[in-house]
Amino acid sequence: MLTSFFGNSKSINYILLAAALPLILGLRYWFVFSHLPTFIQAGALIGQCGLLIFSMLLLDFVIRKNKLTQPNTYGLWWFFCGIIAGVEPGNFLQALVLTLSLISLRRIMSLTNEQNLEKKIFDAALWIFIVSVFYPWFLWMILALYMAVAQLSPIAWRHYLIPLFSALSLWLIYAGATALFPEIGAAIQGGDALVRIELEPLNWSWPQPIWLQLGLAAGVLLLVTTLVRLPLAYKEGTTMRQGHFQWVWRVLIMVLVLAGFSVDQKTEVFLWLVLPLSSILYANSLELKQPSLLREFLAFLPLAMPLAQLLLK
Repeated sequence: MLTSFFGNSKSINYILLAAALPLILGLRYWFVFSHLPTFIQAGALIGQCGLLIFSMLLLDFVIRKNKLTQPNTYGLWWFFCGIIAGVEPGNFLQALVLTLSLISLRRIMSLTNEQNLEKKIFDAALWIFIVSVFYPWFLWMILALYMAVAQLSPIAWRHYLIPLFSALSLWLIYAGATALFPEIGAAIQGGDALVRIELEPLNWSWPQPIWLQLGLAAGVLLLVTTLVRLPLAYKEGTTMRQGHFQWVWRVLIMVLVLAGFSVDQKTEVFLWLVLPLSSILYANSLELKQPSLLREFLAFLPLAMPLAQLLLK
């Protein structure tokens, strides 16, 4: 059933997922708020759905462009189930930052194609710094960028300095904007911005929502199983480069740890980082040779997140 449907990349796969997403989010909005949205809320909900559909297509583009999986939509199915369970209906900013994180992921992944490296590193760092202005923990993705740069061959020292120029460029833009419009600086400094970050004790904690516990546990399980099984499958024709595997594993370990230490934004860590990376590993896991019943079970497994979100609040 699901394995045969999502085992291809036909247009109907994308059409059904794109049509189901606003319908499900609309129903979730009704269940959460028990009323129809106002004009402004409807606009935010429509904008959110548009960004989430674009995010799905962007992740699919990243997977296809870098040949991270065989031609299928298994990863898109995993990603879809995660976002319909995790996003807050009408939260436009949450969907916007998800899109920005995927744009930075796209630029980092494209470093294996060693053309225009300086521009790709600059762009990836710039998007990371833009998100980090409002969500300081996202700055850890600079470490992920440096992991990708370290895998380049040959390594040029100027590549390690490019993110610094991205930060300088963003600071100059911010300085110019606040000089012309002082209210912009006041708005940023009044929020949860990097300029006001305060050091707090690190405390490990489990997330409260059951669906999020399932999602993070699935990320850990995918990490462990693919670390063992995928290297053995290299000789069986897997299309994902070994360098991409190593980078995804390392970054996924980092963001899973980050999710554990995050105080109040565990959902965002999952949506923006854990979910896209685990989607790649999930698709590669389903591609491995295994009994058909097991593959069908794994295809239905992503539904555990939205069902848990619906039934076990």
